Amino acid sequence: MAGLEKAFGSALRELRNQRALSQEALAFEAELARNYISQLELGSKSPSLRTIFKLCKVLEASPAAMIEDVERRMHIQAKGRSSPQA
Repeated sequence: MAGLEKAFGSALRELRNQRALSQEALAFEAELARNYISQLELGSKSPSLRTIFKLCKVLEASPAAMIEDVERRMHIQAKGRSSPQA
């Protein structure tokens, strides 16, 4: 399910950038390691539900909206993979 992790990572990075937070600041506020934030954004780690809630609290976003964004990104990825190449 690498697509899921990649979609979550890109959604997380976009939200973090919109809030003008560094990975270090987000990690500190969410009580997580900075390298873990990096791994999440790269799609190499999958967050727990608890982690999603911690991140969303710091990012002032609803977990439901975050998951909807991840679903939207996965749908876009799936459409891109199924498109015939010219």
